[in-house]
Amino acid sequence: MLLIAWMSFAKAEPMPIEISSGLRMGYSYVEGSKFRNPHVMLLGYEQSHILNTGTALDFLVTGNVSLVGMNQGVVKATGHLLFGYQMRDLFHIGIGPFVTIEQLNPDVDGKLNMIMAGGWTVPMEGFSIPVQISYVPDLDGEWRGMATTGISWYY
Repeated sequence: MLLIAWMSFAKAEPMPIEISSGLRMGYSYVEGSKFRNPHVMLLGYEQSHILNTGTALDFLVTGNVSLVGMNQGVVKATGHLLFGYQMRDLFHIGIGPFVTIEQLNPDVDGKLNMIMAGGWTVPMEGFSIPVQISYVPDLDGEWRGMATTGISWYY
């Protein structure tokens, strides 16, 4: 019986994975940070892998690296990884780790938090326009809220 179940599983077709990537830009409010002003600009690159289940609910893994604070003459690197769901190829939600690199010299100074995000993807001819709202809670009072948009191409 177990062998029959294993054989039927082994014959199953792999689910297709859609990959999209593109540029992101947006606004971030960083409470209690070392910036001169808590209102900062961010610019980054994002790549998403969507496991198409053939239903209205797909699994989503998204990675992002961004530079924050250029509007204040400061550059800090951030990165996050989202694990979540995409519904009807339009709306997505996710949660995952969020890393901020404050400085690299003389020692690496970084911080690890979590991120919660949700957004919409507007499909266009050959590309899409993502809009995302994110929140990064922090026990030290350095929470941040972000709103980003950009452009993505599918592979």
